[in-house]
Amino acid sequence: MDQLDQLSTRTWHVSPDMLCYFHADGTFAHVNPAWEDTLGWSLEEMIGKPFSAFLHPDDVYSSEAAFARLTSGEPVLGFENRYRAKDETYHRLSWVAVPEAEGRYFCSARDITRDFERSALVEQQGEEAELREQFLAVLGHDLRNPLAGLDSGISIIQRRSSQEDLVPVLEQMRRSVTRMDELISNMMDFARVRLGDGIGLDMAVQDDMGALLQQVCEEIAIGKPTAEVNFISDADRVVRCDAPRIQQSLSNLLANAVTHGDMSRPVTVEYRTQPEHFVIAVRNAGGQISEQGRANLFQPFFRGTPDESKQGLGLGLYIVSQIVSAHGGEIDVASENGETRFTMTIPG
Repeated sequence: MDQLDQLSTRTWHVSPDMLCYFHADGTFAHVNPAWEDTLGWSLEEMIGKPFSAFLHPDDVYSSEAAFARLTSGEPVLGFENRYRAKDETYHRLSWVAVPEAEGRYFCSARDITRDFERSALVEQQGEEAELREQFLAVLGHDLRNPLAGLDSGISIIQRRSSQEDLVPVLEQMRRSVTRMDELISNMMDFARVRLGDGIGLDMAVQDDMGALLQQVCEEIAIGKPTAEVNFISDADRVVRCDAPRIQQSLSNLLANAVTHGDMSRPVTVEYRTQPEHFVIAVRNAGGQISEQGRANLFQPFFRGTPDESKQGLGLGLYIVSQIVSAHGGEIDVASENGETRFTMTIPG
């Protein structure tokens, strides 16, 4: 036996692919050991048996048509069907088959069952994700209309009522409406990102970005009377950005800080400009965020430990990261020594 024959023999025995020869009548002439390794059938149980004896019933017609092409002299490449294993399960095989000597056909089959199942799972998950995100988009849109009506009703009552005891009730209702509007905005933004539209930006030069950021701080402080929010500005130039989106990002970061931080100490917002960027940082006291928590903070629907899920959907920080990314910027988080700090660095 020459070297080529020895190599062929060795390949036949060690190949993980299922190699075989068929007779012209479709019966197995030879099979290599990979058939038994994959399907469990021994050589004696396969030799002389027609390939149709092992086929999934739904694949008989297409497989016989492919074999007819092979026997007419046409190679068959990438054909797929399902073969029954000895344990009665089915394996999906991908075939390469070529005519060889007259009346004999060489074939190579590869088990692609796991690849097929993974692809099917990915497709199913994709369909489920698309349905979920479309639902979020519709839900957000349909909630906005009644919420606007509720907000208008609160405004009318506030203007017309002279009862002092109603003032705190109406203020609480207003805060609830504002909170609900923020949740809807986050849902809508999440749906836009996941449906491919991304976070839209309306870029413009802002003469006094500090004043807009301070306004957000004041709104958060009003909504959370127990929180003290300090604003520090060190800006010496105009910036170019989508100001409402930056305000939304700061509002989400501050909402996170006053919800999870230690309110016995103030929350600090720092705003400063650099030659090519501007920086917004939010600092709050409180427990340290774990390394695993920091790794998942900007993932959608992440809400940390069970006691941290008191409010919201877990979308706020994800939306912040998407807004910063849309600006071409970066957001970092550090949590140590009893303090957590989120820093947005944005070109503009």
